[in-house]
Amino acid sequence: MDNKNFFDNVRKEANSALSKVFDKVEEVSKTSAMRLKISSLKSQIKVLKREIGGYVYTNKSKFSDNEELQAIFQKIDKLEEEIEFKKDQITEIKEKEECEEDIEEDKDFTL
Repeated sequence: MDNKNFFDNVRKEANSALSKVFDKVEEVSKTSAMRLKISSLKSQIKVLKREIGGYVYTNKSKFSDNEELQAIFQKIDKLEEEIEFKKDQITEIKEKEECEEDIEEDKDFTL
C-alpha cells in the first residue's frame, strides 16, 4: 500500500507541475500575441505619421504661418542643397578620373 500512496503522490505532483507549466505557456503565448499586435499597431502609426509629414511638406504654403514648421522646412531645404552639392562633387570626381584615364591611355598609345 505504501507504494500505491507513493505513486499517487508522484502522479498528483506531476499533474500539478504540468498544469502550472501549461498555464505559464498559455500566459506567455497570449502576452506574445498581444506584444506582436502592439508592434503592428505602432508600425501603422509610424506609417500614418509619415503620411502626415509628407502631406505637410508637399503643402508647405498652407502652413506659412507656422514658425516651427517653417524652421523645419528651411532645415530640409538646406539638407537638400547639401545633397545636390555632394552629387555635384561626385560628378566632378568621376569626370576628373575619366579625364585622367584618357590622358593615361593617350600616353600609353603614343609610347
